Amino acid sequence: MDIAINKGDARRLVTILMNAPIAPGKYSHFINAGTDGILDVLDHNYFRGELAEGIGCFKYLEGDYGSGKTQFINSLAQRANEQKVVTALVTVGNECPFNSPAAIFSAIMESFSPPTDTQGESKGIEVLIDSWIKHRIRELGDEPGEDVPEIIQRQIEHQIAGLWKGAPDQQMASALVALSQRLLKTNCGASDTVADSELISWIRGDNVRSTALRNLGLFEPVRDDNAFRRLKTVIAFLRNRMGYKGFLIAFDEGTRTSSFRRGSAKQKQAIENLLTMINQNAEGEFGGVMFIYAATPDFRSEVITNYRALQDRIGTKAFSKGSPMVPLINIEEANSEDVIRSIGENLLVVFAKAYDVDWDMTVQTANMKAIIAAQKEVLYETPKPRFFVYQYCRFLEAQRMEQKAISAGQAGDFVGDNEPPQEGGVG
Repeated sequence: MDIAINKGDARRLVTILMNAPIAPGKYSHFINAGTDGILDVLDHNYFRGELAEGIGCFKYLEGDYGSGKTQFINSLAQRANEQKVVTALVTVGNECPFNSPAAIFSAIMESFSPPTDTQGESKGIEVLIDSWIKHRIRELGDEPGEDVPEIIQRQIEHQIAGLWKGAPDQQMASALVALSQRLLKTNCGASDTVADSELISWIRGDNVRSTALRNLGLFEPVRDDNAFRRLKTVIAFLRNRMGYKGFLIAFDEGTRTSSFRRGSAKQKQAIENLLTMINQNAEGEFGGVMFIYAATPDFRSEVITNYRALQDRIGTKAFSKGSPMVPLINIEEANSEDVIRSIGENLLVVFAKAYDVDWDMTVQTANMKAIIAAQKEVLYETPKPRFFVYQYCRFLEAQRMEQKAISAGQAGDFVGDNEPPQEGGVG
């Protein structure tokens, strides 16, 4: 087996996995296993198809803690990136309580990641717009800098500016045009732009007011009652003015259910927010957006069952190759001992690339089998990806220093001595 990962990325991936039992972000696809069939169908039907036609969808991703939901979302984001689909991966929790549309909006704005050949670390709506401007200048035959010809500047200016009748939120439409014009000037050598940081903060959803913003017609920061209109405006601007063909916006709840206390006003509002996104996206109001919400099974059994409208939209039939349009994706169905072994094989390749290790595959195959058996004995079930990855990375770290076969007893001791932390995880 070979994985298209270079030594530097392999080192970074190992470092992430050794430091904390979390899905390794943009490197997730290098070790992902068991869900390629689902990823292929989503890629084919949406990233290469319907999103570009302005057709949106909603997917509900379900799986126990540690089963690989975050890993799946990051792997899907890589597929989106390859097809030039914009991504925004949001963690639901204290920073983004789902009962607040304004908080949801702000989290998306700061999570936007441009679809580039090499994903950078910087994120945010301003990064997305700036990336497009740089790409557009290059498309027109030049490089960003002081010497960009006036004709190229005018051509881009014409594309991003102009009258926008019927924008869902006129203030946001004006703000996006203003920011795009300023970033265009910056990419063409200007250094006299004013109040860019305030403008970016306002667009991101921060509660800022100033004379400079009022002079641009920006009087109201984002509120719960205008947040979804502003999100629609952002999506429409990016799609129609800049040509971004589709968007993956994923909400990863993990084990954080603080927004959904049973029967509370906050829970009801959170459900209403989810329904608003589902319904309005289905009606074409967002345009080319795949919304994903990821949670553990108790969310469906304890919460969704109490809200008939949401239950009807998610359904009980799970996603499959023969029924790719259904919302429910059950990640648990993709987990098996074969999948765990495939993840282990991927990790062997990553460690080999990172440290130039020449594995004795006869020894390491037997060792992996022993580790998995020991984990099954402790857990009384096939280990979840999070549990396996956490322990197996530590095992390989020791083995790369000195390869040796281990007995069943030694595997049991290793598993017992390397209990993963309880919080966080490759959820």
